[in-house]
Amino acid sequence: MITLNEPQIWTVIGVFAATLVGLIAIITQLFMRSISDQFTALRTEMILRFEHQDEKFERMEKQLEGLDRDVQAISKRVFPE
Repeated sequence: MITLNEPQIWTVIGVFAATLVGLIAIITQLFMRSISDQFTALRTEMILRFEHQDEKFERMEKQLEGLDRDVQAISKRVFPE
């Protein structure tokens, strides 16, 4: 029977421990890179959506300016000082 006093057992335990630590390090790095990529993609998408919303607001402001001129012209006709 093999006991824990033999060098082969300690070698196998050391190799197993080193493999486990290496796998944990690799998985952690891949996970962090994946999360970083997700945040980058989310940031890009949010910037594009905000730019699209800004364009909509600019168009709405132009329409409201035109409407404001029309209302002022009507009010000058209806209420001539």
